[in-house]
Parts: sequence; structure tokens; C-alpha cells
Amino acid sequence: MIDRAAIRRILLVSLDNLGDLVFASALTPPLQAAYPHAVIDVWCKHYTAPIAPLIPHVREVIAADPFWADSPGRPRAPMLPFLRSIGQVRQRRYDVALLSQAPWRCAAAVNAAGIRARIGFARRHNARFLTDAVPPEDPAKPVLAEQARLLAPFGIEPAPLRYRLETGPLDELRRAVIERLPERFVAVHPFAGARDRCVPLTEWTQLAFALEARKIQVLWVGTTTELNELRRSHTHPKGAYVDQLADGSLTTTAAALSLARGFVGHDSGPLHVAAALGVPVLGIFAPGQPARTFPQGAGPWRMIARPSRDEIDAGAMLREVEALGLFSVA
Repeated sequence: MIDRAAIRRILLVSLDNLGDLVFASALTPPLQAAYPHAVIDVWCKHYTAPIAPLIPHVREVIAADPFWADSPGRPRAPMLPFLRSIGQVRQRRYDVALLSQAPWRCAAAVNAAGIRARIGFARRHNARFLTDAVPPEDPAKPVLAEQARLLAPFGIEPAPLRYRLETGPLDELRRAVIERLPERFVAVHPFAGARDRCVPLTEWTQLAFALEARKIQVLWVGTTTELNELRRSHTHPKGAYVDQLADGSLTTTAAALSLARGFVGHDSGPLHVAAALGVPVLGIFAPGQPARTFPQGAGPWRMIARPSRDEIDAGAMLREVEALGLFSVA
């Protein structure tokens, strides 16, 4: 059991993908409220690191790619840089590590960093590396309802969790990109890691045409490789492309998303970033895990969940965008 009186340095471990980091952001406000004099740092992947400074109450970010896990669009990382990051963590002498997800290699890495108290969900093979193994997640329940249970060893009984990202660190970049964005726009992210669960691009193009007819422009969100698919299409859709704003980085994407009137996209990292920034969002689940990973920010949201991507078309998405009230925004 952790010594609560001795907690001065907390490490939030989220060596997972972008959406997982956003969900983990909901854990820092109750931690800071319970331990106002403690510092909170984050250990995450390199590609998600630009988002970590937006998590409330986070002081420092340690970025490293686990050699056992993939990152979207990147080759698997070598072992040595990750081992160095374990050394960085050890040098900071954290009192407790909170693992938002805990595959055994992640739990083993935290144990190797010499952190005395290690809290995470019990999973196969990982209990030996945790000091406080919380009963396993229920995949049928919302992510944040389950992650709230990770706070019990701290003596925290939080109100229902909501993830949130702060826009303050983005202010300078927001001022830079706003000049290159339409006055009224909706961010659209028609991609996801599992392409067989993505609504066809032709439907997204039709959605863009329908939004344009209502005097709402589109900001297309995705990697350059993904967005090139749109640019090569014979119905090359109008609008702005996020990889052509400033440096096209994930930080730039977050700044642009924070300025959007709304967001429409598949269940993936950008959906949850937008929701955490307070943007009204429409999540597309085809099929995904809608009961578990629906938008869980504080802002308005809607969702389309179908067993197959072929059951979702531009008309269905347009009706839900209208239900969000985006057309009535002056």
C-alpha cells in the first residue's frame, strides 16, 4: 500500500497511443486536488509527446518509444533509447507511478526505474511488477469510469471523470494558424488505424460538399500520407489541409482543432483531442468500441455507431452534424 503522506512526485505513465494519452489526462485534476504540493510528470511515446504539455497540472514530459510496441506510421523503436528513458525516470526519484494501461512490459519498465509505489490494472503477467494491482478493466464499460478506479489507492473518490486539455500552451500557435484558416470551419478526420473500419472517402467528400453549401468550410485532418489520398482523388475536395499549416505537426493540429466550430471523425486520437479541447464532436464508430471509447470530454458530442462502415453515409453524418447545432452558429 502506498504511503500517501510521502507523495511529492507522481509519474503518469501512458506509453500507448494518442487517444489513450487523452483518456489518461482525466487522472491529473483529481490527483492535483488531493496532492496540491506534488509535481506530476508524464512518460509517453514520442509522437504523443506534443499533447502531454496540454494535460492539466503536468510539469515535465519524458518521451520514449517502447521497443515492444508500434506507433502509427513509425517503425518499431530500438531498445537502447527506451532503456535510457528508464534511467531518466530513475534519476527523478518518483514516489509513485500511475499506469493508465499496464501491459507487463510497461509495468516491468516502471519497476526497473525503481519507483517504490506502482499502481495499474491487473493484466496477464504484470501483477508481479505492481505494488497496487487494481482489478482488470471491464471492456464493456467507459474508459474513464474504469480509470477512476486507479485513484482508489491514493484515497481519492472522484466525481465522474472527464478528459480535458488546456489551450493556454497553444496560444502563440493559435494566433499563427488562425490567419490561414477559414472563419467558420469544421475539422474532418476520415481516417483511422484500421482502414477496413473507415467510411469510404467518397462519403466524406460528399459531406464536405454539403457543409460548403451551408457556408461551412472543412479542415481536413490526418497525416500527409493520408491527406495525399484526398488530394489525388478526382473529386479533390476543397478546404484547408492541416499538414499545410505552419509545420504540420501534432501541436499545429491541436491548435487548429481548438479553433474549429466542430469536429467529425472516426474513433481515433484526433477525435478525443478535439473533445478534450471542448470542441463539439461527432464520433464515427464502424464498429469500434462505442460503449467504451465514446467521447468523454466536457463538451457536446454525438455518435454514429454501426456494425459496418457500409451502413454509414454522408447523409447520416450530415444529420448528426446538424443535431450538434453547428449550422445555427453565426
